[in-house]
Amino acid sequence: MLNRVSLELSRGETVAVTGPNGSGKTTLLKLLAGLSALSSGKREVSGSGEGGKLIIGYAPDHLPKLKFTAREYLNHMGSIRGLEAATRERKIEELLQLVDLRDKPGQQMRFFSKGMLQKVNLVQSLLGDPELLLLDEPIGGLDEEAQSALASMLLGLRLQGTAIVVASHEHALVNQWATRIMAISEGRIQSVAVPADLEERKRWRRIVCEWPKGKAEDAKTFASWPGVLRCRTESGQAVYWTEPASSDALLRELLEAGASVDSVTLGSGRMM
Repeated sequence: MLNRVSLELSRGETVAVTGPNGSGKTTLLKLLAGLSALSSGKREVSGSGEGGKLIIGYAPDHLPKLKFTAREYLNHMGSIRGLEAATRERKIEELLQLVDLRDKPGQQMRFFSKGMLQKVNLVQSLLGDPELLLLDEPIGGLDEEAQSALASMLLGLRLQGTAIVVASHEHALVNQWATRIMAISEGRIQSVAVPADLEERKRWRRIVCEWPKGKAEDAKTFASWPGVLRCRTESGQAVYWTEPASSDALLRELLEAGASVDSVTLGSGRMM
């Protein structure tokens, strides 16, 4: 039960909602997603996309162990979201590579580990390119490498303008991703804070490089490189937006792979 909770979200913002189990975090996410009805107050959306509807991605705190393979389940979820077959297939493969899901061909989700299920959960929440992404305890079952990849992915989404709300009782880790931290206890907001290093978190490096003929596919493999926030490839040219701390290592790997680097620039805010 939530009591007098007020929350305003803007594009390109990540709000971490922290608090103990039973504090109201999941209830808040379900209200934001429109999955639970308000008993009082109102929920308003402004500046949304086509048709005035807000595209929302929601990852609950766990997925059941279903008698589907990951691709069967994700294909079904993509169909529900109205994605055409070719788009679904491309998007699913891109996202599975991004989260590094290493399932066996034909393996059903009922045999997945908790971490594997969580990766599928994250992928289904991203299939529709959401404007608002709601994640309930997203790091549950993920190892340190997967947590780091998730952090980079969320930063990239935020810098592209996605609004994100992450509910978690893992304060220290999730707070590293947030632009605003909201603590909830017994259904009430206890405090709202802004991280001291917020301006530094907005920074990125943009690397533009050319790939020789026959190596276009190599360019795409770096989209899931640690610290890469976004990647765009076209006609032999690739542009990578990366966290500043990861740019030197990425540059070395790009050069060793045969790419020619045209430029490296430092920027902040939305990635253009």
